[in-house]
Amino acid sequence: MAPDRRLIALLGDWTGSEELFATAWTAAGSARGALSVEPGPDGILLDYVESRDDASGSPLVAHAVVAGGGFWWFDTYGFTPAAPGSATWVDEALVLDRRSDRGRTVLRLRVDGDRLTLELDTAVPADAVPAPLARGVYTRQPAQG
Repeated sequence: MAPDRRLIALLGDWTGSEELFATAWTAAGSARGALSVEPGPDGILLDYVESRDDASGSPLVAHAVVAGGGFWWFDTYGFTPAAPGSATWVDEALVLDRRSDRGRTVLRLRVDGDRLTLELDTAVPADAVPAPLARGVYTRQPAQG
């Protein structure tokens, strides 16, 4: 089976700026984000680092596996997923949706040439209406030779 062209478009290293929205756990602000997306078994492997511009707290470091229709997310907050989330395509955006007893997150990634946009929403409890958590715009970085 040929790799999905939409997943291929996500491959590479991306850096950019993020707008962070206030939550019960954190203040609003801005951050710098970096994503590295590589091919994985039946999908992609994603590494992510977010550093707040105000230097509050440690950077958020995360690893994600998207394979088939499943999605697993591991980060420095330390919550191990009890079950995979879903990975679907909606209007050329990869939508990664996961639920737990702590709530729900919906991450949308969309590529337009050398620009990647990220929209992350959260809902607590999981059946509440999702609200913005982060918005990011990233630029593809040249391949290291």
